Amino acid sequence: MSKNYLEPAGDNILVVDNLHTSTVIDGIEMPDNERQKDMLFGTVVFVGPDAKYTKPENVVCYGPYAGKLVAFEGVEFRALREGQIEFYLRKSN
Repeated sequence: MSKNYLEPAGDNILVVDNLHTSTVIDGIEMPDNERQKDMLFGTVVFVGPDAKYTKPENVVCYGPYAGKLVAFEGVEFRALREGQIEFYLRKSN
């Protein structure tokens, strides 16, 4: 039996958001949808053939409304264009 998978086209990439579901401010727990969203971090899963700088397993930072959410086989991905990435998380030597 063959397994289906998503393959990004062009410079698109698929990211899994590294989300927390709530934030505690002054002892009050606030769900993410009730607070102002800041930048998000995610782990790159797949990259399209035209992506120049992004590789699978990179941790990247992007705006909360960047890209489009895609649900596939029970997993939610964020489809981004490489240009929507604001920062790459790198380890210092």
